[in-house]
Amino acid sequence: MGKISRAQRRKGYFKIYEQIYESPIQSITDISQNTGISRNTVAKYLQEMYAQGILFGPYIKMKPAKNYREYVYLLNFSNPFSVLQGLKGFPHVLHCAVTFGGWNIIVTTDKNLDFSRLVGFKSMVARGVKGFTSTPKVEHTSWSECFQRVCEKIKEFTPFQRGTREHTLTFLDWGKDEWKLYHAFKSNAREKVTPLLRKIKVQYEIYTKWGKNLENHCTVHTEFYPEGFQTYLRHCFLFSSDYRPVVRSLFSLFPTSSVITEVGDQLLGYTHVPSPDIIRRLFCTIYDMQTVKMIKKFSQAVVLSCYNATNRMER
Repeated sequence: MGKISRAQRRKGYFKIYEQIYESPIQSITDISQNTGISRNTVAKYLQEMYAQGILFGPYIKMKPAKNYREYVYLLNFSNPFSVLQGLKGFPHVLHCAVTFGGWNIIVTTDKNLDFSRLVGFKSMVARGVKGFTSTPKVEHTSWSECFQRVCEKIKEFTPFQRGTREHTLTFLDWGKDEWKLYHAFKSNAREKVTPLLRKIKVQYEIYTKWGKNLENHCTVHTEFYPEGFQTYLRHCFLFSSDYRPVVRSLFSLFPTSSVITEVGDQLLGYTHVPSPDIIRRLFCTIYDMQTVKMIKKFSQAVVLSCYNATNRMER
């Protein structure tokens, strides 16, 4: 057989991503049957995708609950890199990043904290309760085709009066074992179950019940970056909009994953672009969104360095 081309390999990568996005814990055998790719090739591609930063997840994020909240802060400090180092491992800090733009620090916590007490604090750009997070499924397309479709959607958009659909908050009834399971599987829901349960000393019956009810308390996310995560510049946008579902839908047309989180009544969106030309087109698109009143206003920053306490890994 001839050597597999780069384009063919990318197509195979995307097919595997699609399967995991739709059914995060399905087996390699099932992925093989659903894609028509041999089982050995699926296993090989998955290994390559994780090693090259093409695939992240499936990972788990908490939903807000009646008795559980997370908080997002967009801040300015005189010494952001020093703050990032100081917040690594800091109690209740789940995520922090240094950025350049409208703010220079982003922090996510599971407790309301007062960051103005830290040395070098200058201002708070935004703060809010973290709502639901989404990672829209990406398209297998080029950036040119993507922007063409986005432009069409913007031209078709007509502002209208519409009430915001509120999510129903549940009561988080987890005990010690359920939290053990969350921390064990949160970075990768595809972890091998039996050895992990032995390690954390949780019974299989408890795991099964927890898994069946997981969607009540968590969202599951899979990210895809065709050229590898490190090759993209990560832009962060804070949008004020009355049409948040429409904004989310536009980001689903991109060929790289976007991560969109509700912060109070605003949207915090991360998107990943490969070159200055694409960045320019992205900003033109966002100005077009503002022109048709799809968004009221926006601010932005570029992520320079990031620490995720969820899995103790930097990205």
